[in-house]
Amino acid sequence: MDAPWNLLVALAALALGYVLLPVASTTFLHYRGARTLRCPETEEEAGVQIDARRAAFSSIFGKTRVQVQDCSLWPARRRCAQGCLKHL
Repeated sequence: MDAPWNLLVALAALALGYVLLPVASTTFLHYRGARTLRCPETEEEAGVQIDARRAAFSSIFGKTRVQVQDCSLWPARRRCAQGCLKHL
């Protein structure tokens, strides 16, 4: 009697994999790597690294949450509002 439940669980996992994996991997590939953005607070160009893993994981559950992982203007402006991300 366990076999039908095992089959249903396997099918559900497979179906989720076909939906979640492409969404997460596409988001990860989009946000990985360094990019140059203009800081809205200082009006300077800044080298920014986005946290691609966090963006990919959050995209699975709906809205993608983008956060700066590293910035060339840090540590002086470490606690900034990350307004540069509005233009991504």
